[in-house]
Amino acid sequence: MRIEPLSKKFKLSSAQLWKLLGLGLALLVLFLAVRFLPVLDWVETFRLWAKQFGLAGIFIYGAVFAVVSIVLLPVLPLTLLAGFTFGFTGGLTAIMFGIALASAFSFLFSRYVARATVARQMENYPRFHSMDRAIAKEGWKIVGLLRMCPVPFGITNYLYGLTAIPFWHYMAATLVGMLPGNIMFVYLGAVGKRTADGPRGPLEYVALGLAVVALVAVTLLLRRMAQRAAAKAGVA
Repeated sequence: MRIEPLSKKFKLSSAQLWKLLGLGLALLVLFLAVRFLPVLDWVETFRLWAKQFGLAGIFIYGAVFAVVSIVLLPVLPLTLLAGFTFGFTGGLTAIMFGIALASAFSFLFSRYVARATVARQMENYPRFHSMDRAIAKEGWKIVGLLRMCPVPFGITNYLYGLTAIPFWHYMAATLVGMLPGNIMFVYLGAVGKRTADGPRGPLEYVALGLAVVALVAVTLLLRRMAQRAAAKAGVA
């Protein structure tokens, strides 16, 4: 039996290499920001500002999240910050409200306002045609599976507007598919807030740690299952 060299087996493509370098740079920037800038003070100031609006603050935050997504900026920091600011229940409500707004706007804009322009942009998106064919056959099932996979949220909202999937099928699949991952990230933000509030007993730290590990493990398992199912459908 012929054994391939490890260097060949684990060779990275240029795209994967750039992603790793980008991730490393982002982590370095985050570390330097926390180390040399009053980032935690800024976060606390924002938290207090948002909290003063009460229930309305949750939906204002969700609207900000939607705008950030619509203009294709990263939304993960806002997801973590939602849990830190509003706790788990309020943070998850804010994020899911923002996801609903962003998904609906981008989808409808792509389908009815800028279809030709978005279609030209999608010509450079290699998975578009395979995803379009799969969605035509399976509809909401494929959208739900892809929402659990690491596929860019903002750009795919516009992409789905070019497919034949009905709007309400798309919305239901989006909200259900994105719920598990956002539960994890909002909970991590909420845990960070509880930890920052002050010293806790060792048992509580252990319980929080076990809860985080279990939640991450379940989320990753669901994501892997979704990736396998999407691969069988020819879209991963």
